[in-house]
Amino acid sequence: MSNTYQTLRDYVFTLDIIDTHEHLPAFESARPMQQDVLTEYLTHYFCCDLVSAGLKLPRLAAARDGSKPLGDRWKILAPYWEACRNTGYGRALDIAARDLYGIARIDGATIEALNDAFVKARAAGNTYRTVLKDKSKIRLSILDMHGGAPPKYDRDFFRIVLRVDSFVAGGNAAQLEWLAGVAGVPRIRSLTDLMEAWEKLLDERMRDGMPCLKCALAYSRTLRFERTSLGDAEDSFNRMLHEDVDVEWDQRLPQAGRKMQDYMMHHVCRLAERRGLTMEVHTGLQEGIGNYIYHSDPALLANLFLQYGELKFDLFHISYPYQQTLSALAKNFANVFIDFAWAHIISPTAAVNALVEFLDAVPANKISGFGGDYAFVDGVYGHQYLAREDIARALAVKVDAGTFDLDRAKQIAQMLLFDNPKAIFNLDRFLKPSAPKTKGKAKR
Repeated sequence: MSNTYQTLRDYVFTLDIIDTHEHLPAFESARPMQQDVLTEYLTHYFCCDLVSAGLKLPRLAAARDGSKPLGDRWKILAPYWEACRNTGYGRALDIAARDLYGIARIDGATIEALNDAFVKARAAGNTYRTVLKDKSKIRLSILDMHGGAPPKYDRDFFRIVLRVDSFVAGGNAAQLEWLAGVAGVPRIRSLTDLMEAWEKLLDERMRDGMPCLKCALAYSRTLRFERTSLGDAEDSFNRMLHEDVDVEWDQRLPQAGRKMQDYMMHHVCRLAERRGLTMEVHTGLQEGIGNYIYHSDPALLANLFLQYGELKFDLFHISYPYQQTLSALAKNFANVFIDFAWAHIISPTAAVNALVEFLDAVPANKISGFGGDYAFVDGVYGHQYLAREDIARALAVKVDAGTFDLDRAKQIAQMLLFDNPKAIFNLDRFLKPSAPKTKGKAKR
């Protein structure tokens, strides 16, 4: 461990964070209070590594079943957990267990003690403040709540993002009725109705303090959105309206609606550009088991970057495994930005290497260094810990190579974790003054 790395690590662990992306319950009171630690830790990410390692889905379901003894469920998981402990997902959980509950590692000898400590901490309450604010130093997170209910969330911790996916995807009559309810309009029976409903919802959410939009359509279709005539889009909408399909799925979107979807995405971008919003876009690896990764290549978005030059596109997940493509896009387009949401747990080494390369090619003010992207709070802690180490490691490479000095490295770290996302998402108006810094070295 170089002296440069240790110096930077100590510094980076003192910094406040703006967290660009989370999926947490909107209030601490909405946390599931009945499930145990194993069920909670298997709700997101690590379970996918376990399946990749060979755990069958029925056995995963049995391991999640909190009505069964914890020890029996651990026996199902043990060989796969050990095989996956080395991944970013596994390391984040071990870090959380160590720092939040005093458990050195998660295994058969510690799972009962970990669960006892987990249940006790959750019952005591104030976990959001303890974990997110005090231990993780997260000043504000951008929260993705998925569904269409009016946004109610804890504004001490979050600001809400509005997903574009359902309005771009459209659907059959039943789904359009649901979208009408989301937008608060009587009905949606034409493409014009859909466009007007989206604009109404967009403006309502902006008045409520929404800082950005999010597109996650790479899970369900290619990110290439072609220019389409209104007439072709209307024909596409009408064909899709009468198909018996369900777009609340995890398969592909219906081909009948493709031209309508393309047209709606351009409509969404046009309105967002006029309103000065930022568009978060899922690019790269899709979470879960199995998908068409090439649908999420960020280069497919180039026509949107060109046509909507005043709309900021914040590309998530460093577009892994398309990091170099993203680097070229962010270098070539003034309105394309790099976001490390999820990246540090996909592969910590890939995140370090990408940041080293990004800083050779891309202006330093175009990179956001952290988004937890977790559905449970302990995962956020483990992820930010890895992110801080990764950022310090990458910056130490640059300092030791003579690219810039230690003071510049510290300045860039501050930019990555706080200044850049604050500017990219126009968050000044939402930020409360930070608490005074506590003295002492960062936890090792």
